Amino acid sequence: MKKLSLFVLLAAMTLLLNCRKTNHVPGEPSAPDGLSSGVNDTTYTFTSTATDPDNDDVAIRFDWGDGDTSDWTTPVRSGQPGSATHAWLSAGAFEVRAQSKDTGGATTGWSAGHQMKIAQAWSRVFGSYKASTGCAGLPTPDGGYIAAGYTRAYGAGEDDVWLIKTDASGNKLWDKTFGGPAYDDGFSVQLTSDGGYIVAGATGLSGISDWDVWLIKTDSAGNKLWDQTYGGDSGDFGYSVGLTSDGGYVITGYTVSYGAGGKDVWLIRTDASGNRLWDKTFGGAGDDDGWSVTQTADGGYLVAGRTSSYGAGNADLWLIKTNASGNEIWNRTFGGAAKDEGFSVQATPDGGCVVAGCTASYGAGDNDVWLVKTDADGNKLWDKTFGGAGSDVAHSVVLTQDGGFAVAGYTSAPGAGPSDVWLIGTDASGNRLWDRKRGGGDDDVAQSIAQTPDGGYVVAGWTWSTLPGQQVWLLKTGANGEGPTDLP
Repeated sequence: MKKLSLFVLLAAMTLLLNCRKTNHVPGEPSAPDGLSSGVNDTTYTFTSTATDPDNDDVAIRFDWGDGDTSDWTTPVRSGQPGSATHAWLSAGAFEVRAQSKDTGGATTGWSAGHQMKIAQAWSRVFGSYKASTGCAGLPTPDGGYIAAGYTRAYGAGEDDVWLIKTDASGNKLWDKTFGGPAYDDGFSVQLTSDGGYIVAGATGLSGISDWDVWLIKTDSAGNKLWDQTYGGDSGDFGYSVGLTSDGGYVITGYTVSYGAGGKDVWLIRTDASGNRLWDKTFGGAGDDDGWSVTQTADGGYLVAGRTSSYGAGNADLWLIKTNASGNEIWNRTFGGAAKDEGFSVQATPDGGCVVAGCTASYGAGDNDVWLVKTDADGNKLWDKTFGGAGSDVAHSVVLTQDGGFAVAGYTSAPGAGPSDVWLIGTDASGNRLWDRKRGGGDDDVAQSIAQTPDGGYVVAGWTWSTLPGQQVWLLKTGANGEGPTDLP
């Protein structure tokens, strides 16, 4: 009887042990957690968690969506996160998924995906030991980029307008110079509907004055199709060109040849061939400059600049709204007792606009980056300053895909050099989301910023930190301004 009882006990124990050895598949791991955007050739960390019903330790691996899969992580306790790192080599949208496996080898399927958008990022300089300046840069329909500025390194004169075309990686495909033996500068470029480019600047040779506004139209290969000059017997500059809804162009800058004061804001409207349709001057007895122009939804125009003729201080940020014929509807000044300027204006979807520039009247330092948002009537809705004790200036602002703003300029805050390129991203209310500084041991300045189809930005400017001479600097960044921090 005792033997039978012992046999039954041993059988029960064996059955219990066998039941406990049954291995259950872990629960499906959580969708990977990590950043949602980044740039190529940069390492990012992702985590995922899985719970095992037997409380076994669990290993995690990741499918990166680019044909590569990570190794299994070192097993962690059930419910604890496992992590791995990955760097994508190319730009694109990728789905990151996780899979889990317990110590008994039971493996789950793949988790829900996490979307990761990778933008291409790089840094390129163009020029030689003689000075070259990059003033504007834009993405092109072929995936590359166009940059405009001026150079003393190449061409016929002291300065020549310089147009540079690159591929998607910033490698130069071609470049063109325009000018004569004197000074010819390019400040603004736009893509035209025929695949070519329109460049605005100033020439010291082609017109009858010391300087004339210069408008150059090229084909897609940068070959000049036509050019036009505008000016009188004194100095006249064109700083910004915009496209108009009828296929023509609008230019702003300043004129000394016409108007009421030393310098007046000058607004010039042309047809598709650059023939002047009308022009308007705005200003008083002081110096007044137009730095940026854009067409508005009602067919009119917004001009941003500065005025010494009106306002509260030494110079005030000046915003002018006109109708389609260039007649002023309203103008607004913003500033205090010191010098304040607006260098870039963009119309916003709510009918208002955003202006970027600098202020010496407000903020923390000699100059602070100044971002001003207005309603459709030019009334200030909010403004933000960014900067420290030194000089910080914004030269360009762009609307971002998420409804915020991105600003480019420079900062003299402690960094690599006397001034560094400064990029700032904000939300729709102007609150800073991120900022990035880049530069070397000398002066480095960003003049323009434009958003690219991959969600990143192309930034054009110049650097003194490479060769013993100023060079054009073209940067491609990610959605948060990330990318190479070193000069090439």
